[in-house]
Amino acid sequence: MSWVTVIWSMAAGVALALAALQLLVWLRDRAAIAHLVFSVAAVAAAVIAGQELALMHARTPAEYAEILRWWHVSAAAIVIAIVWFVRFYLGTGRLWLAWLITLLRGLILLANFLVYPNATFAEIHRLREVSWLGESLTAPVGDQTPWRNLIHLSMLLLVVYVLDAANTARKQGKHRPALTLAAGILLAVALAAVTSDLMVRGVLPGPLVALVFLVIVAAMAVELSVDLVRARQLARELHESRERMRLAAQAADLGLWEWDVVEDRIWANEVIDARVGISGTKPMGLKDYLALVHPEDRERMEAAIRRTITEGVELNEEYRLTGLNASEHWIDARGRVEYDDRRQPLRLRGVSADITARKRLEDEAQRHRNQLARAQRVLALGQLSSVVAHELNQPIGAILRNAEAGENFLRRDPPDLDEVREILADIRKDDQRAAAVIGRMRSLLQSGPLRTEAIAPRELAEQAAATLETEIRARDAALSIAAPAELPKVRGDRIHLQQVLINLLLNSVDASSNAPERQRHIALQATRSDNDKVVFSVEDNGEGFEPDRLSDLFVPYYTTKADGIGLGLSISKTIVEAHGGSIHAENTASGGARVWFSLPVAEEEIAA
Repeated sequence: MSWVTVIWSMAAGVALALAALQLLVWLRDRAAIAHLVFSVAAVAAAVIAGQELALMHARTPAEYAEILRWWHVSAAAIVIAIVWFVRFYLGTGRLWLAWLITLLRGLILLANFLVYPNATFAEIHRLREVSWLGESLTAPVGDQTPWRNLIHLSMLLLVVYVLDAANTARKQGKHRPALTLAAGILLAVALAAVTSDLMVRGVLPGPLVALVFLVIVAAMAVELSVDLVRARQLARELHESRERMRLAAQAADLGLWEWDVVEDRIWANEVIDARVGISGTKPMGLKDYLALVHPEDRERMEAAIRRTITEGVELNEEYRLTGLNASEHWIDARGRVEYDDRRQPLRLRGVSADITARKRLEDEAQRHRNQLARAQRVLALGQLSSVVAHELNQPIGAILRNAEAGENFLRRDPPDLDEVREILADIRKDDQRAAAVIGRMRSLLQSGPLRTEAIAPRELAEQAAATLETEIRARDAALSIAAPAELPKVRGDRIHLQQVLINLLLNSVDASSNAPERQRHIALQATRSDNDKVVFSVEDNGEGFEPDRLSDLFVPYYTTKADGIGLGLSISKTIVEAHGGSIHAENTASGGARVWFSLPVAEEEIAA
């Protein structure tokens, strides 16, 4: 067997082997388009090797021309495959230039089959024998066709395209692959131009493109092989990382989960399996999982997941999960969505923690806070009893006097019914006043969980002031309220927040009792701060606080009153913080004291 046959057969075998290897990679990962394009280029290079071997052993000009005609198909396949390999592998390259080269090679192929004998020769006059690698081969002698100018133009554009793509990839940090591909492709293009020209001049028996393009195939194979080695290393590192993450998740009792949006399939780790029994069962989709969520939380949880998928916001929800083992758990779930290049959701993955114990502690703490608040309200009952007595004394006395007057009008002959009607109307009004006083006191003493609602700050201030109106008047104090009606509403429990204002107002009434009668003034204000909060403040002109004891004001059982129990400000602090706010105290420049607390603006008010 001659050296020419051996070399060209080996070139074809190497190209086919590399093509098969990269094709297997693509079959395992259909997104790796660069591996598929490489396989096309390698197969085309193998075909060209066989075609060139046939060219060098052709016996007639017609046979040589026909083989060369089909050789152009393989050469076009290699050029086009190189263009798109660069595009997919480096992730760069001017798209319009890639399409221009592709269309130009297509035009050359069209001319190759329309003109005779092919796109290289206008006519092959004869074949002459040349001695090459110790073997007698045939070389063409003929006239070139003008279509070779388009071939040269396409190769020049290929050089420009590769240089531009390599430069862009280098700027993106892909130094090695850009250099390897650019060097290999440019060297092969230069050699192809030289050998092809020598063939047309009759110096070489063929264009020798199989060997030349094997340089490109080798450069492409080197890069893809490096990627395979790197992928194997990354796979090993990923496995080790997953093992460490699995152990960390188990130690921290964190559940790892992933929802494949396309396949609607949920995966969960061993922590979630032990918690609710998800893994190890039949394949589970989103609806199956939501069926395990507590009915009261299910609709909210589904809406949160849909919002995360459509808007890309982070998932952050607390919900109750019953699970397949019928045990109820409070779950804190957090996750993020992953999208493809077309902004279509692929998967939602995240972590979840079992917060059942924390929820129980929170409920227990809230129950204790409610009990403590109720105890303080009961203790305050003695202080407020005079308020109730004064409040009820006037409407009850008025009712008695109107009833006596009504009897007198009925004894007349004839009875004065018009006067009786007016008296009954007055009795009804006085009765409603007395019922309102009793209702406020009963609400204040009620026990139960927070019942939040959107409340206007002015309404809250006026209701608290109305409860203490008689007490303030009995102390010869004056109360001013500054709460604009346009202030945004706050969200909270009306009774608890009224209690805070009542505690602060009572403290101010006591503090200002030592001031001269006409100087006992208390100011209740409500303003909006810059951080979407409403600030309530109560200020008096009393003696103020001891400067070195300001930090102790909100400590339980610390009091500045001789007959105080030290729970008012402590409970007020607890209530305010339970509503997401904060409370503070200070002495004023005039010598009095000011206590203020802030509450977040209701969410619906912010959205508006």
